[in-house]
Amino acid sequence: MEKIRMTLTLLTMDVIGRLGARLGPVDDRGGGRNTDEGFHISGGAIVAGAIAAGVGAFIARKLGALGE
Repeated sequence: MEKIRMTLTLLTMDVIGRLGARLGPVDDRGGGRNTDEGFHISGGAIVAGAIAAGVGAFIARKLGALGE
């Protein structure tokens, strides 16, 4: 059970890191993905991903897929 939980945690952190790198600033002058709107969109995507991972883990746990 602990191994699965650790794997899910590492996977979630990897996805967050990759999203952060992908949605990061394009240049130092602003514009592109380096705008307030871009930061709000990327922040919302990260929060939505974390919520989806949590809900998925909850459902998997209730269905007995995580071993408990």
